[in-house]
Amino acid sequence: MQRNGWLQDPNTQNTKRFHRDEKSWFRDPKVFIDSGRPLSNEHALLKSRSHVALRAAQEEWMKLRQEGWRTVCPQWGSDVDV
Repeated sequence: MQRNGWLQDPNTQNTKRFHRDEKSWFRDPKVFIDSGRPLSNEHALLKSRSHVALRAAQEEWMKLRQEGWRTVCPQWGSDVDV
């Protein structure tokens, strides 16, 4: 998992964005996982955000990759909030 990574389910286009919580990174590393779906010609439909420990985020990343999710380029802007 990278500093800011994206995974997408090729069947449903559901997308997850994994990104560091910079405020907690040095004392207790946490990662935000945003879930949503890109929409053509509209803002993305963001459904949820979770805040998890780094290890849990790494496990989720690996689980999704094993299920067939692919890495993709950013699907919505970093300025979009859930």
